[in-house]
Amino acid sequence: MRRYVSSLPQMGDGPAIGLANDARCVEALRDVWDCTEAVADMTTFARQIEDSFALERALDSSLSEDEWRWAVSFVHSRTFRLEDERGRRPTRRALVAGADLINHSSVPEDVNCDWVANDADVFVISATKDVRKGEEFFLSYGEQCDRHFALFYGFLPRRNSFNRVKLFNNGREALDWYRKLCGADAADDIWNRESERVVKMVCDKYGKYTLDKKSGLRRRVIQDLYLGEGCVVSDSMLLLFNEMCGDEEMAIAAIRTRAEELKTKMVSATGKIETGIAVLDAYSQGLVRDYRSRKIDILDAVI
Repeated sequence: MRRYVSSLPQMGDGPAIGLANDARCVEALRDVWDCTEAVADMTTFARQIEDSFALERALDSSLSEDEWRWAVSFVHSRTFRLEDERGRRPTRRALVAGADLINHSSVPEDVNCDWVANDADVFVISATKDVRKGEEFFLSYGEQCDRHFALFYGFLPRRNSFNRVKLFNNGREALDWYRKLCGADAADDIWNRESERVVKMVCDKYGKYTLDKKSGLRRRVIQDLYLGEGCVVSDSMLLLFNEMCGDEEMAIAAIRTRAEELKTKMVSATGKIETGIAVLDAYSQGLVRDYRSRKIDILDAVI
């Protein structure tokens, strides 16, 4: 146990882990990063850090915000999230000596172990396939895109088959874009009725409930409108365009056009982003560049 404890990072060994845990990153990227989802996650997390730090500071006036950020990043990156599926108790986090040293892989065939925790607070790591002597154990930290790892773990998986680029925020935005692509009039009643029918059909099949910030009510929206690794298009995205135009080849052509549009925007934003990240350390700069490069590669593969 002493050897394990001595191997743990100490306060001052380096900055907090992950772009979202670095206040300078949040400030530098908030207005320039072209990944709106990452910016939204960072700003939300920044508010959570500020609120929780205020509560902790009331208990210990000597605590600095940098110390608090480092502690939070340590907990998030090394602990296991324990959730009670029946909702009988709140979510907990467990720091399990040794188990927290197992690295992640986003390649399903490389993952060779899994973990489980029961109500008796028993935590078990089990091999899911034969593991040769000297072979490294790999867990999956979840089927997450690069954004999750860059923001909260401070690294990108060597390969990530779950990485993706969001093409549209919702179904109506997608079909409004498609209407402009087709040159249809915004006041075209036939187009608008068909558009509403298609959005409702796809939403009923693939929609997820989310909180509407304006009304405070939960409503069902189409969120998974993405392009993934290996030119994989989400079913909801393909169905939305396919149903609207009635031809799968035309739907795929529209997705290619959207990918090219997004790639062009990302490339043109590079100079502004480079200026923004100039204040960051070399590792964080490289992480942002690699993150964007991998997104551009996804878009480029389908063009």
